[in-house]
Amino acid sequence: MGVYRASKQLWFSAAHQVRLSEDRCEDLHGHNYRLVVHAEATELDRTSYVLDFARLKKSAAAAAARFDHRNINEIEPFQEGGRNPTAEELARFFCEELSRELDDERVRICRVEVFETENSRAEYVP
Repeated sequence: MGVYRASKQLWFSAAHQVRLSEDRCEDLHGHNYRLVVHAEATELDRTSYVLDFARLKKSAAAAAARFDHRNINEIEPFQEGGRNPTAEELARFFCEELSRELDDERVRICRVEVFETENSRAEYVP
């Protein structure tokens, strides 16, 4: 049986400090992040969608908005004592947030990619 996948990408800008990095990344700095969210289903809905792109975009944009033009280290769950605000942990965060909202018996968020730069990418696959 085949699997259908649909993806949506968007951008947000934010600052962060990677705790314990012992290099320049420990200093406050920023990125123009690219977020790519992938959803999959073995069956399409009645419209022949995995998931309406508009719904996927709305959910991803809402999740990213909490960080846009902010310091990620000041926002849960990345505050001191929480997760370190790496691209890997951001990918996991977005996957968990969007899965809670969008996963059902037919559709699931199957992968999230976070690009800090055009050449630096992390992904999380549940």
